[in-house]
Amino acid sequence: MKKRIIGATLLTVVCALLISNIVGILLFRGREIEAARETLQELLILMDAQSAITDPQGVVEQFIQAAPEKRLTIVDTDGTVLADTDADASTLDDHGSRPEVELARAAGWGEATRHSDTLDTDMLYVSKRFADGMVGRAAMPLSSINSLALNSVLGFLLASIAGVLLTLVLARRTANKVLEPLNAVGNALQGVLDGTRQPALEEYQADDELRPILRYIDKLMERLGGYISSITAERDKVGLILDCMDEGLLLLDEEGKVLAVNRAARSLFGIPEGEENGALLLTRSRRLRDAIAESQEKHAAVVLDVDALTEQAHSLRMFITPVTGRQYESQRVGTSILINDVTELKKAEGIRAEFTANVSHELKTPLTSIKGFTDMLSSGMVADPEDQKRFITMIGVEVDRLIDLINDILKISELESVAIEQSGDRSDALSAAKETAELLAIPAKNAGITLSVTGEEAVVPLPLSRLKELLLNLMENGIKYNEPGGRVDVTISPAGGQAVITVADTGIGIPEEAQARVFERFYRVDKGRARKNGGTGLGLAIVKHIVRLYGGSLKLESEVGKGSVFTITLPLAG
Repeated sequence: MKKRIIGATLLTVVCALLISNIVGILLFRGREIEAARETLQELLILMDAQSAITDPQGVVEQFIQAAPEKRLTIVDTDGTVLADTDADASTLDDHGSRPEVELARAAGWGEATRHSDTLDTDMLYVSKRFADGMVGRAAMPLSSINSLALNSVLGFLLASIAGVLLTLVLARRTANKVLEPLNAVGNALQGVLDGTRQPALEEYQADDELRPILRYIDKLMERLGGYISSITAERDKVGLILDCMDEGLLLLDEEGKVLAVNRAARSLFGIPEGEENGALLLTRSRRLRDAIAESQEKHAAVVLDVDALTEQAHSLRMFITPVTGRQYESQRVGTSILINDVTELKKAEGIRAEFTANVSHELKTPLTSIKGFTDMLSSGMVADPEDQKRFITMIGVEVDRLIDLINDILKISELESVAIEQSGDRSDALSAAKETAELLAIPAKNAGITLSVTGEEAVVPLPLSRLKELLLNLMENGIKYNEPGGRVDVTISPAGGQAVITVADTGIGIPEEAQARVFERFYRVDKGRARKNGGTGLGLAIVKHIVRLYGGSLKLESEVGKGSVFTITLPLAG
């Protein structure tokens, strides 16, 4: 706008100067012609006053002396040229028909401007009728007048250049002055948009022309600032909600290109911040594209479970919803996709299904035995008292196995419960290990196993019952899966703010391929031996849950035929 103001001002001034210069030059030339006319008239009056009867040659000689640069022609009453200062009168044709001569005869004075064939130049002619009826015609070339006019052009041009330069300076200052309020308004509006409003319009309120406009702009900025603050707060609120969502959210346009991605979706799909063009992502799954098309066609939400759509092979559940009449950053939204990572849920469902199947199997076996024994007893097939006693004893063994299994299942459920209370109990690991060893002294002796506990006192933040349960499962396994003459050695040692509990046996060992699974529920390396020893398959799973529940770690080292070493690390009580 500043350039336009300066350009318009300069154009106006240049046009004005051009017109004024042309008019000035024309006026100057007119004044010069008028001055020349008056001079010629004065000379003719002077020549007419010499005598009553005109002497053509004498008048010409006097005229040459008075005005050598001008021309005088004496014309007789019949139009014959009697004398001429610039030509031989005898060679000149009749001048009676010349306009200026005719006018002089009729009115006393005549004037004409035309091209002279004799001198081959434009001339100014002034004629006077003398007292004796002759006509005296004085003339001068217009070239001299034109030369004076052309000489004046240089002065006009220099003045015009100075005027243009002065106009340029003044136009720039005027443009700056005119635009200063507008720039202030622009800065104030930009401040509103940036959230840093600059109240700089007060100094322009004194301008009568600007006062109403600035008043309206000031009100507009106040309202605009409020709107922007409200919109910004709402946008930040929505952005915070979207980024705090654990569920991923994708907004797609009508062509399936990604318009917006929240933090959870970026994390799922590995999309860097600011690179939200995920169109290629959707091409990896034909099912996803078909589901989007289905939702658009049916105008209804579609639920889709997909696997391996991400690099981490997550299991995702997508709620695909068509969107109509909505825009995001001036682009029409076609579909919204809400994404839940159900990987852990599916794993939990699998574990739950496997646990149910294992429990059913484990319960079915002793119940089947009990049912068989009771059927045989009730049918009278077993008549011998000794056999009946033996059958009743076997039923008792199976019932004990069921009780142990149910107790272990309840323990697992309790340990997995998120609502379990963390008490402030403290226990000495060394004392707990010694008490547990006393409980297992008879089974160890019957199995021919030497059981020993050594180490230092180490107080850990576990209830004594939990700690003894942990040690009981490890030491009991060391006895069950050992050979006569073997050993189970328990060592307690505090180190680096932690209690290290080591349970080492010289038993049959665990194959390397099974070591990663021995802590799973109902997993048995040797199923036949486990059932023979009355194991439920939940002992090591209980150990793992107790250790994790109280912030510890568990490590296994084993070699087939040489035994196993379980190392448990628990934090010392503060």
